[in-house]
Amino acid sequence: MPEPREEPRVAVLFDTAGFQHSLPLTGAAARTLHLNRHLAEAGMEVTLLLCDLNPRSRPTRHWPFPVRYLSYEAVYEDTSPLTAQMKELAPDVLVMSNTQLTVRYGRALADTAGAALVYEMHDDEAAVARTIGKAEWECRQAAVLQAAAVATADAVVAFTSRDADLATALRATKVHVVPCGVEPGPTPVRGQETPGSAAFVGNLFYEPNARAAAFLRTRLAPAMAPRGGSVDVYGRYPRALRALGIGSTVRLHGPVPDLPSALSTAQVGLAPLDSGGGMKLKVLQYMAAGLPVVGTAEAFAGLPAPGAFALVSTAPSMDDMPALVARLQDDVSLRRRLGTAGRRLIETEFSWASAARLAAHAYRSVRDVPGPATTPAVGAGYIQKLAGQTPYWLHEWRTRRELTMGETPSSTNGREHPVLARLASEIDCARHAAESALDTVFDQAAIVGYGGRSMVFLSKTAVLKIYTHRPAERARREIIGLRLAGQVPALRVPEVLGHDDVEGALSWVAATRLNGAAPDNLHDADETRALGEVAARLHSLPTDALTELPAFGRNIRPLDQDAHPVRVRLSAVLDKTEPDQRTACVTGFVHGDYSARNLLLSPGLTPGVIDFEGCGVGCVYEDLTNLYVQNCLIDGRSPTLALSGYEDESSRLGGLSDVDARHLLWHTARYFRWVLQWAIEIDTTLADQVIALAPGVLDALEAEGTPRL
Repeated sequence: MPEPREEPRVAVLFDTAGFQHSLPLTGAAARTLHLNRHLAEAGMEVTLLLCDLNPRSRPTRHWPFPVRYLSYEAVYEDTSPLTAQMKELAPDVLVMSNTQLTVRYGRALADTAGAALVYEMHDDEAAVARTIGKAEWECRQAAVLQAAAVATADAVVAFTSRDADLATALRATKVHVVPCGVEPGPTPVRGQETPGSAAFVGNLFYEPNARAAAFLRTRLAPAMAPRGGSVDVYGRYPRALRALGIGSTVRLHGPVPDLPSALSTAQVGLAPLDSGGGMKLKVLQYMAAGLPVVGTAEAFAGLPAPGAFALVSTAPSMDDMPALVARLQDDVSLRRRLGTAGRRLIETEFSWASAARLAAHAYRSVRDVPGPATTPAVGAGYIQKLAGQTPYWLHEWRTRRELTMGETPSSTNGREHPVLARLASEIDCARHAAESALDTVFDQAAIVGYGGRSMVFLSKTAVLKIYTHRPAERARREIIGLRLAGQVPALRVPEVLGHDDVEGALSWVAATRLNGAAPDNLHDADETRALGEVAARLHSLPTDALTELPAFGRNIRPLDQDAHPVRVRLSAVLDKTEPDQRTACVTGFVHGDYSARNLLLSPGLTPGVIDFEGCGVGCVYEDLTNLYVQNCLIDGRSPTLALSGYEDESSRLGGLSDVDARHLLWHTARYFRWVLQWAIEIDTTLADQVIALAPGVLDALEAEGTPRL
């Protein structure tokens, strides 16, 4: 007989609708990811057999351990492909958490591979059935089915001692407690907390969490409002619950990829749970973030002495919770003491690494100690009939018709942009957060900005922009730029409807949608003059109004001198002319991407300007350069008409009456040098255009007398 491996080989069968790519959207999904990741990092050979029913959860390479994707049919109908995979993997331990599937074929599947069967018991399922309003006969059926799952397994893993006692009462052969955990991460810094802010984390598709969110809206938030308080809710939510975040101090953010960063702005973590089962991952997340917690006794199941890190609600209907929250908000030392105690408990007992050590011990134990000589009978009639029924959550998933959190946005051109694919989860979270805040549904198809730096979603009356490159900075520039440009007479600018810049998530800004279209007739003199006139209006903003606006600048780096002769000449000419031309700069408002594509014209309306994410304080010739290069040199518009329109309007407004042609050419050469830093790799068409245009621009820049444009 061969010697057993030092570490058992483990296969985990998990069916869910709880992942988007490898981002977990539910507590069970988070446990599956993090617990098994730590087991794999500790040297255990773990393979996840994943049946993810979310159609937007596609296979991804981002898993930290081997994952084999299974179809719905292989798990719920014809299981022969699953059996073949088990034979191939030949695990020592098979872990299953679905009660019905454990009863249906868990024993046979484990025996096929010669594996020990571990039933990971997430909840007291009869109690959960009562929680979601099932009839008492259905609750009794759940209890019978769970007893059968316990009986068929070689061992049970429970999250809490309370659930372990239930397993023992159901005559489990072996019981191990492996609690949930959390990634402690760096010691949290609470210096950025928002006064009066409380946080709630939860999947609002789960009825106890939905009831908790309703309590926050109707009971807790109104009590906090007079004190300037608000509640931030993080997690998936059905569209039917968007009203929770409308016209109240409850803000729905959707799931965020970096929850610790989001929680760093809160003072208190909330757990107003009137029922439920298992261990509450949200409480561990609050503790890891160094937050004191206010919750019911049910919320702290599986945790020792909650009074050391939390204030526990004991009043009927949680009537004392507003007062408990207010007490924490008023008492800084109490907040710090409770938050520090909770964080210490996470570091010492409730990290995922600690949970993985307990799970590893359980798996070694069940492998090394033979199970019972005969498998306990679980019944072939009534119980098997129960096991074959569609689980309530699966039925809900398959029959619901409305779109929900977990959708993946697509591109309007039908091809998936690499940035859209890489950040699909984060973009989806931001879009749904905006929909909740504005009570607006945006198209799912994204208009991808240049280089994938932003994604734009449209509704009939609004535009949502989600920033994927330097998101917080670009969102801030957009908001300030829109506000400033909105002060310019004879100019239409979108009005900001809402925005969010939660740390760790993609920032977004939503604004009104302007009527009009970008000018496309290259030979229309009025359109070309309008391009110059609108630029002059933007530049008329007084410099003392720009104090909040960051500086505009292009990151000009040294070019590879061996790459192309044009690069060599650009560098030489710019170095030579830099001292004189730098003094000719005119400081003012810079749009940053000024061209015809960001101008909207409509008969009978003043011109409109959009896309201020790159604006800043700098030389106004930066905008004239964009206009000159993009719309004149490349598109073929008349530079004379565009610049005369600028000069006439600028003179009328008390600005530049004459454009310095040499200074414009100098900025153009700098723009060319900047483009050639990156365009050769990502936009070869633009790079070729610049290489073709640069010699003429440099000749004019170096010419004697007044250069010709």
